[in-house]
Order: sequence, then structure tokens, then C-alpha cells
Amino acid sequence: MQEEPEKIAAMLLERIDCGVVHLDDTGKVLLVNSKAEELLHVQRGQVLGRRVDMLPLRTPLYRVLSEDSRDAPVEMSLEGTVVQVRSFGLPAECGGGELYQLRDVTAERKERRQREEFVAMMTHDLKSPLTVIMGYIQALLGEKAKIDPSLHLFLGEMDKSSVKMLSMIDDVLDAYRLEAGLLQIDRRRCDIHPLLEGCSRDGEREAAVHGSCFQSELCDDIPPLELDAKQISRVFANLIGNAVKFTPRRGTITFSSEVRDGFLRVQVADTGIGIPPEELPRIFNQYFRAQSAHGFKGTGLGLTISKAIVEAHGGSIGVESTAGKGSRFSVLLPLQEKKEVI
Repeated sequence: MQEEPEKIAAMLLERIDCGVVHLDDTGKVLLVNSKAEELLHVQRGQVLGRRVDMLPLRTPLYRVLSEDSRDAPVEMSLEGTVVQVRSFGLPAECGGGELYQLRDVTAERKERRQREEFVAMMTHDLKSPLTVIMGYIQALLGEKAKIDPSLHLFLGEMDKSSVKMLSMIDDVLDAYRLEAGLLQIDRRRCDIHPLLEGCSRDGEREAAVHGSCFQSELCDDIPPLELDAKQISRVFANLIGNAVKFTPRRGTITFSSEVRDGFLRVQVADTGIGIPPEELPRIFNQYFRAQSAHGFKGTGLGLTISKAIVEAHGGSIGVESTAGKGSRFSVLLPLQEKKEVI
């Protein structure tokens, strides 16, 4: 009966879609499963019982077993196949030695490359023409004295619509980048005060147009942070924009910040329509829109992207809300550690 579990384990080892190679403490090959044979173009009978340093140098097996892949997976091309290698040290009770795990990631890498090409194509075919149009609109708006007032008004509306369209294209592209693991964050040490003040001014203008009251309660004692200023600005602009959009006229939006417990906490609170409690757990899901938000324009991607940006900075984002009374979104960003001066 004791042999039965071993037979089952051996059968599973032969059927899994993952290559496995086991070396003992002296570097001798003890095990090569069927998938490893396929990926490494080797027959186990030729290598079992042989030490790694006795194998031909140019064989795929030698290359794989010579890589240091304990700390992080290593990828290599083996005769047209992209193989990801990861090694693990085995405890003595499991036979000791080193276990190598091999995965065929050729299809994954091909799909990633196709995603990158799609994003590049979308950027070129959609964003570039729109950017040119916006540039000409801005140039015409700069000639206010030479343009009929009614035409100037039309140009202003065109400019605002172009900005909205560009924002929607950016959201769709970033959602795609997020799925593909391509969202880029360029963190640099900077003073966040001007960034917060800029977001506050933009929010005040936006709220004034909407007929809402905008309150700014920003603290002054914020040390420099390591962040991507453009992406973080986008997070706050999205939260403020949502607050303005979902708050009725004469409502209040509050933009505040404080430093506490090694974090910068930035909050956007409103007295708007709020979010039902059963929908709060899904509010950051891609394309999710609360029932109360139906009838309002948007892609349903802003909060998903904002969450990804904040988490890429080592921070977190959360929400408290009461349906019919308003919402409060909180962003926590870790402060830069102070270096000791000797």
C-alpha cells in the first residue's frame, strides 16, 4: 500500500505540463520527466546518473542546469522555444539537492509582444492624429483677436471635447497595458506640494463650472517622495473629477492631505450620490460602474487604473461611502525614508 502514493506521484509527474529535473547534492541527474525531455530535446536515459559538469557544454540541459535561477526565474531560448527556468533547494527529507522547474512561455511571450504592438499601433493611429487636431485648435484659440467670438466659443467646445476624448483613449490604452503588465511607472524624488496645489486649482475650476463648492485642506509639512508625478496627478485628477461629476449642484468636494505614521494620506470627499454598500467591494474592478452612476458618462476604467498606479508606488487606495450622502476616497503613499547623516 505504501507504494501506491509513490506510483500516483510518479504518474502525475509524467503528466504535468511542466518540465522537472532533479539533481542530488553532488550535481548528479536523478530525475527528468517527459515534459523536460521535450523542452530540452534530450532522452533521460542519456543523462540519468551523470553529473552536470560531465554533460556536453552546448546542450540545452547543460545551459539550464548551469543557470542560477533560485532568486528569480530565468528565461532562455532553446531551439526556438522560450523556456522559463526556476530552481529550488530541496530539504534532506525530500532527497536534498536541487529541483528545476521548466515552463514553456513561448505563447505568453508572443501574446505579450502582440499586446505591445497593439498599444503602439493604437497610440500612433488614434492619439497622434488627435494630438495634431488639439494643437491646431490651441493655435486658433491663441488668435482670439482675429477670430469671430461665436467661432471662438465653438473652438473652446472642440478643445474640451478633444481633451475628454484623449483622456478616454489613455484610459483604454492603460487598461490594456495593465492587463499585459506593461503599465510603466517612472518614480523620481520630488516635492509633491506643487502637484497637490495644481490638482486643487483644477478641481476648484471644475467645481465652479458644475456649481459645486470646492474646499482645499492641504498640509504643508510633506517631505519629498519617490513618485511618478504625472501618474499620481492623474490619480488625484480622476478622484476629484469623479467627486465633481457625482455631486449635485451646491454640494461640497473636499481635497485634503495629512502626514501620519510614515504615510502621506490624500483624501477626496464629497456630498454626492454615494455608493451602495453591496457595490463597494467591486468599485475598483475594471469596467464596473455602480448602479447609481448610470446616466453619467465614463469608461469605468479610472478607478481601476488609479488603484494600479497607487499600488505600484507601494501605497493603497480605499473608499468609504454612504448611498445618498457621499463618498470619501483615501490614497496612502509611503514617505521616503530619511537617510542618516554621519
